[in-house]
Amino acid sequence: MTTLPVARKSGGLLRLVFLLVLLGAVIAAFLALAAPWGFYMGGKFHLIPMWQGVGRIHSNSAGGDYVLYVWFWPDSGRLRGLVYVKGNARLCTPSGERFNLTFGGNFDKPTGIGLNGQRVSLYMHNLSVVDRNLGRDLAPHLELRGKWNNPDLVLDDQGSIARSFGADGRLYPPHASRPYMGEVSPVTLREGNNSDFEAACAAGKR
Repeated sequence: MTTLPVARKSGGLLRLVFLLVLLGAVIAAFLALAAPWGFYMGGKFHLIPMWQGVGRIHSNSAGGDYVLYVWFWPDSGRLRGLVYVKGNARLCTPSGERFNLTFGGNFDKPTGIGLNGQRVSLYMHNLSVVDRNLGRDLAPHLELRGKWNNPDLVLDDQGSIARSFGADGRLYPPHASRPYMGEVSPVTLREGNNSDFEAACAAGKR
């Protein structure tokens, strides 16, 4: 009596899995045509067109060492002009605060799959609060610029860490007076994952 309903459920599950696999294949094929460079970020092939990296940002004026973890992928909805990416990030501060960030960015136009030497601009803000109309602050705001030097991203923060954080390593409160252009800090993002980020954060607290 129960064999037929179970078979129907199994058949429905298999169809769902098949549709998801098919959808993934279609998206991958689209990105392979529209943004082949997405599979070769960092100079080597990735089965999934995404790059993730971890780096340390030191700022004397903003309290010490910050650890940044980013992961991003081609922004397939903006196929014009420069090459756009979108993604997320996590930031660990000297004071022990953690921030989840969202960002967009762009590269110079790559040739084929090559990104080495291409200029990079990434812009990030707080992911936890999204409604500026309610008077909430999207800080911290980070801006990183530099270039690919495969396999790394070699960047600087355009003074954005010093604009966002005070000498105690804590986020400036909303509407607080802060330097417009302070210390510019370099950062090299090397391929890594969330485990590398957590290890670097823990090491910074010892």
